Amino acid sequence: MMAMTLRKKKVKNSLRMQKNNKKDLPLKIQDILFRNSIIIDLKTVKKTDVLMQMGKFLASIHTIKEPDTLVQKILEREASVSTGIGFGIAIPHTRTDLVDRVCMAAARCVKGIEFDSLDEQPVHLIFMLASPPDKSDDLRNLLSSLSKIMSFEDMRIKLMAATEPETFLNLMIEGENKYAGK
Repeated sequence: MMAMTLRKKKVKNSLRMQKNNKKDLPLKIQDILFRNSIIIDLKTVKKTDVLMQMGKFLASIHTIKEPDTLVQKILEREASVSTGIGFGIAIPHTRTDLVDRVCMAAARCVKGIEFDSLDEQPVHLIFMLASPPDKSDDLRNLLSSLSKIMSFEDMRIKLMAATEPETFLNLMIEGENKYAGK
């Protein structure tokens, strides 16, 4: 039963992604976040090291040919203003020609990372995005959806309790459908 449900979700996501190419529907988190793009137990606790590790991780899972350049772009963006939005959440992101579509990776860090967040609290959940310059609307919509979803304490608590990437992913899909619209 669970396998059939997941298969249906993948087909639905695939259809949505095909429609996105025609600009019919907005890009959703569940279109770009996958089980293999989630680090469930990030051990690194220094901000720069986290950004470097996640940037290289994002590059490796999306076969981005210049991972060091991607990392540099993320670090430059972060140097201009912190992407720590509060409530233990950071959403580092960049626009770059290194990618041809919006890419995403997520991580959970139980220890917490000093991230220069708006609320000066450590970050535990990180969502990294890389977008081509011509996909600014998609990037903006995804940033908005992430902010909406993460504004609910129950979502943050559930994600912090997730010990498997699949659980984390399913919670994100559930949260997106519930809090960010369908």
